[in-house]
Amino acid sequence: MTKPIKFGYMLDFRNPHESRISFQDFYDAMFRQIDFAESAGLDSIWLTEHHFTDDGYLSAVMPTLAAIAARTKRVTLGTYVLLAPFYHPLRLAEDAAVIDVISHGRLRLGIGMGYRAEEFDGFQVSQKTRLSRTLETIEIMKRAWTGETFSFEGKHFKFRDARVLPRPVSRPHPELLWGGMTDKAIQRGAGLGLSFACNLGAREVQLYREALRNLGKDPDGFSIVNSRLLYIADSADEAWDDIRDAAMYQAELYGKWLSANLAANQDWILPDPEKIKRAAVLGPPDFVAERLSEIIDATPMTELILNMQLPGLDPAKAMRSLERFASDVLPKLRRR
Repeated sequence: MTKPIKFGYMLDFRNPHESRISFQDFYDAMFRQIDFAESAGLDSIWLTEHHFTDDGYLSAVMPTLAAIAARTKRVTLGTYVLLAPFYHPLRLAEDAAVIDVISHGRLRLGIGMGYRAEEFDGFQVSQKTRLSRTLETIEIMKRAWTGETFSFEGKHFKFRDARVLPRPVSRPHPELLWGGMTDKAIQRGAGLGLSFACNLGAREVQLYREALRNLGKDPDGFSIVNSRLLYIADSADEAWDDIRDAAMYQAELYGKWLSANLAANQDWILPDPEKIKRAAVLGPPDFVAERLSEIIDATPMTELILNMQLPGLDPAKAMRSLERFASDVLPKLRRR
């Protein structure tokens, strides 16, 4: 029998102006989706983070996690991913500890380094320091979460006799996951002994697992959390009609961001609708259940995050897709 995996739900709280929904109403709709996801038996809620965007891409990820922690009882709560260079590590350790206490030990932190120049400029952080700042942040948080007084002297942070209370409920601390896309970054995450927040395929997962084995670590002791765009409708054509504009908007924006981060002579990464459709899981419940089973069998993972609420998609449509997943797909996947 195939080892069962868990299923999560991801939100980025993006509300483009063209949606003509107030942020208050939009946030209310997102929390209704979160409430339903927990009641319907999904295992986790994940938030993702960016800053200084025109669509309000979720920037205040820690306060939002605290709000979710206070209104849920069972689902784990994670970041996919938090951009560590933009936080002071002691403040981040404090916020995370409190959220873990509020949630009774349900917090999980996916850690990323960021790549958008606009964000580094806005926070007045040198992009050249993103790795070293992130590594120091991880080390400081681990020490802070012991609840003991400690000192630290690094390249970016220096302090004496710091103590963070309350101590997290999770032991030894909230789960940490590394978000990396290149081979070197994936191997670094394994070297740090962190779980893997992955948005890639089987090759990258195998690279991570092999790196763990080479370090004498058991890959089965780590989480591999992957994600997939999913939308349920009566047919694949209907599903694509519903999400096309939102999916293309999202792909165009990421294309601009990634292109700006590459070499100066790199062309803008243009979105390809056919590629998006092939990568997503779109269609009626039976097809979605079968396709997800194939993906799970082909790519080792412990958890699959579902992304349905695309930027600009009517929240009522995303909710309907989520409801159909919970009633018509999730039970089949649980019986695998």
